Amino acid sequence: MRLLILCLLIYLGYLVFKKLVLPGQAPTRTPEKEGLAMVDDVMVKDPFCKTYFAKKQGIKSVIDGQTHYFCSSTCRDKYLEAKKNSKQ
Repeated sequence: MRLLILCLLIYLGYLVFKKLVLPGQAPTRTPEKEGLAMVDDVMVKDPFCKTYFAKKQGIKSVIDGQTHYFCSSTCRDKYLEAKKNSKQ
């Protein structure tokens, strides 16, 4: 019985010490993170090579009033060349 009380007192002392030493530490679980997965970015499809990539990593171009996202400047240039050739 004494051993159980001693263990309880040590645990309570540990909790008090932890609160005093680390008072400003935020909780590890936030309401936003409790879902199965958080969406970091939206996936978009390159109009030229048809690959999917993260929107924030793409190259944004406004062509004929429409916003397009490309996976690389090479794909953007090829798209513009193909569009130019199709108009002729």
